[in-house]
Amino acid sequence: MASRWRLALLHDWAFAAGVALLLALLVAASSDAFRGGLDGLAVTLGEPQGAGRAGAAADILVLPARHTGLTVVPLRVAFPAEAGDGPPWVVWVGRGAVDAIWLEGAGWQSARSDFFAPGGDDGTLPSGYMFPLRGDLGNDASIALHVVGSERGVMRVRLVRADAAMRIAQLGSAMSASIYAALFVLALLTLALYGAVRDRAFLQFFAAAVLALLASAADNGHLYALPVFGAASAWRGDGIRVLGLLFLAAVLPLLQRYAGTALAMPRLSRLADRHVWALFALAAVCLMRVEAFGGVLPGVALVAQLGAATLGLAMLVDAGRRRVPMAWSLVLLFALVAVASLVIEFVAHGRWLDPVWLRYGGQLVLAFAAAVLAVGLVSRVGQYRDQRDRDRIARAESETRMRREAARADLNAALQTALRGVPDTDLAWTAYRLLLEHLVPQVPVAFAAVLSRGHGGRDIDIVVPQASKAAVDAIVSGRLLPLKRQAANGIPLQQPVTVEGQHGVVAMEAVLPLAIRAPAWGVLLLQRTGGDSFNAAELALAGEFARATQVGIEHARAAVALQRSAELDALTGTFNRRTIDQWLGRGVAESVRSGQPISVLFIDLDRFKAINDRHGHGCGDACLRAVSKVLHSALTEGDLLGRYGGEEFIVVLPGRGGAAARAIGEEMRLAVECLVFEWEGQRVQLTASVGVATRLSDEDLPASLVERADKAVYAAKHGGRNSVHVAPAVFS
Repeated sequence: MASRWRLALLHDWAFAAGVALLLALLVAASSDAFRGGLDGLAVTLGEPQGAGRAGAAADILVLPARHTGLTVVPLRVAFPAEAGDGPPWVVWVGRGAVDAIWLEGAGWQSARSDFFAPGGDDGTLPSGYMFPLRGDLGNDASIALHVVGSERGVMRVRLVRADAAMRIAQLGSAMSASIYAALFVLALLTLALYGAVRDRAFLQFFAAAVLALLASAADNGHLYALPVFGAASAWRGDGIRVLGLLFLAAVLPLLQRYAGTALAMPRLSRLADRHVWALFALAAVCLMRVEAFGGVLPGVALVAQLGAATLGLAMLVDAGRRRVPMAWSLVLLFALVAVASLVIEFVAHGRWLDPVWLRYGGQLVLAFAAAVLAVGLVSRVGQYRDQRDRDRIARAESETRMRREAARADLNAALQTALRGVPDTDLAWTAYRLLLEHLVPQVPVAFAAVLSRGHGGRDIDIVVPQASKAAVDAIVSGRLLPLKRQAANGIPLQQPVTVEGQHGVVAMEAVLPLAIRAPAWGVLLLQRTGGDSFNAAELALAGEFARATQVGIEHARAAVALQRSAELDALTGTFNRRTIDQWLGRGVAESVRSGQPISVLFIDLDRFKAINDRHGHGCGDACLRAVSKVLHSALTEGDLLGRYGGEEFIVVLPGRGGAAARAIGEEMRLAVECLVFEWEGQRVQLTASVGVATRLSDEDLPASLVERADKAVYAAKHGGRNSVHVAPAVFS
């Protein structure tokens, strides 16, 4: 960040140095051109008759502010002997804000010129007053310069050849046109930029550039030649002053916005706001042309201008410290504008000579300052573009995050839904398939695969898309041991893929270990074509999906275990009474609907209390577990075995009638009788009584079926135990 600031500062200073050099060259060229044009005959001013006075030089006329009436200045000219040769001689007077100016002498009077009402004889964009002299005037001719005006000013009087005067006029016109064109183009440019980016700073610059153009044209007297602005001549010098004040009132808010002063220096910003209102108020007073204020208005206006310049420079210096683009260049240029304004003010008091280029020097520097400020504002467009790009990137990243969050939520929802009721051996396969289906749309890959060994008691190879199965099989066959080591390492790995005979990297591969308990292991394998690696966000997403999948598998297994614990008897591992009642209810309902038989076996261990009393409850529990195993071995698919309570077991046989149920009951009785069970070195003989009941045609509730099977067990016990008894239709 510091290097970027130093580079921007170097750019600003280089630009400022270039601007300063260009200005120096232009001023030097203009000075030489004007000096060459003014190398004519010296004119000595006599003592003015009126309010005017001679300046520090013999050819300078100083007009004080608010003077009234006519000032007549005698001109003493010494013509050379060869004065009649060459182009005619003209009197060239520097342009000043006068109401009327002309020459008289020896019964001759020149045409009158008015600064505020330029005529066709003044030429296009005049830079001075030019009065051709009669050819028969001699050295002793009495010539007087007549001036009527009320504005302070300094006018230099020279006697030059007509061709030299034309060169001066053309150069002045060219400089004026260049300044006006620059300001006009900058105004149009910033107006177009405002339409494009809707930044109010460009609209403020447009207003300031237009006011600078009008103020410069008014100060040069060119504004009043336009039909629309001719009426402004009624305010005379006050109109020029108003435009200057309005220009400053437009510049200060522009600099505030450009420099960001409102946030960086609130007190300076508030002071600038108050000064803007003061400028507006002073402009309004000037427009009212109150005679009582006429003598002090020029001085007050000068103080207001200096105050505005000081505030503007303070804001620019602060902007330079805060690394605002082009701020230091603007500090230099605005300082030059302020210095030029002060020089012109001192010239107006007759303290210095009045080189013709000085009138345009301040305007030229102002135009350059406006151009640099426009460059600084245009840099805001780059900042907006960068900010827009950052916003677009942030928005894209936000959309990607939202999309990935949605994918995570979808994966979790899919895992919860799809893994419900899935057998334990199929949980991992189902979960990993969902993992790949949700991951591949989020991470562009050539293929994605889950390779696992021993997870859930089986080996898993899942590939998306399926067309890449052969490529994955080749990887598994050739790299099974390295993949197992990477899985044991537990750290994601990204590596290039090369192919023998091919130059360079053909693909990038990422291997992410799966959190599987040893000795089982597994990896998530991602591969994309080309040399583009997987970024950190993609690997993080893949890791999160893998962890979510593992959590989903564990939750599903926990849910299965919880369900089994709720359905099974904790001692024997068979269904508990509640579960058997539920299944029996569904079985009886299906039997009623389909007409298929259903039978129930009640199995009660004989003399089980005596076993508990003799050998203890530990032996009794072991007996129940052993009996449940031999009973379960006698069942086929679809049959249900449950512990009904104590030493009682119940068997539900859907689709079995009385004969088949009796045969199964006899098989179970015999299996219990033949069970070899030892406890603490002693054999414990076990037998069981079995009651069989088959649903009658008019039975539609399981309770009656269970009741008949229970009565059949009691009948078997009363009949001598270790027997099978089938329930009749009615018990006596």
